[in-house]
Amino acid sequence: MLKRASKLNVVRIGSDITYSSLKKIGDGILASFRGLINEINLSHHASPVVESVDAQLLTMILDEEYSGHTLGITDADLKTQDEDEFYNSILGGKNPRNDVAVVSTKKLLPLKMSSSKHYELFIDRTLKVSLHEVGHNFGLTDHASYRQTRDGSLCPMSRGEFNKFGYRGYIKIIIDGRGLNFCDECVDFLSKVYGFRRRYKKLLKDALESSPN
Repeated sequence: MLKRASKLNVVRIGSDITYSSLKKIGDGILASFRGLINEINLSHHASPVVESVDAQLLTMILDEEYSGHTLGITDADLKTQDEDEFYNSILGGKNPRNDVAVVSTKKLLPLKMSSSKHYELFIDRTLKVSLHEVGHNFGLTDHASYRQTRDGSLCPMSRGEFNKFGYRGYIKIIIDGRGLNFCDECVDFLSKVYGFRRRYKKLLKDALESSPN
């Protein structure tokens, strides 16, 4: 069970994301885990500029420096020890030996970054991958299927079939298809383990009222 779950350190490693956007991501995490996470602590980790970093090593560094429930967001490529070249670069990961998860923004950038709309898409993708990894911190597991929530979007824990789409297609279909609310199975798990409470009646009502007739 996650220790000190109510406080989350969100650590920027790199410069792809502005501080105001980091706060927006933190606020999004706070809203999706309302009742579980009550405080977001934003900080910047000074590190050398690198193209790639070992994902497990980064989680260990962050655990040593920040100690506790932590999410690191880096613009470096996250590498693993997987022998398959296709799988040794990841969007995010969680170290099972501590309470640290990390996200890479490297592959989340749109092909064009020429407008505020493109940047907002980039931040939205980063938030959705962050929700997935923070979900792992709480003990949630991947959904191999495309599991939907009550508002019709994919659960943040939906992983789908990675190989089928390749990175670019995977981001458009799975990451962009994810919502900000968790499915019933995830909510039930969080409720039993952490006392998480449903917020979906209001969210569903708002979604129905805003949808076209």
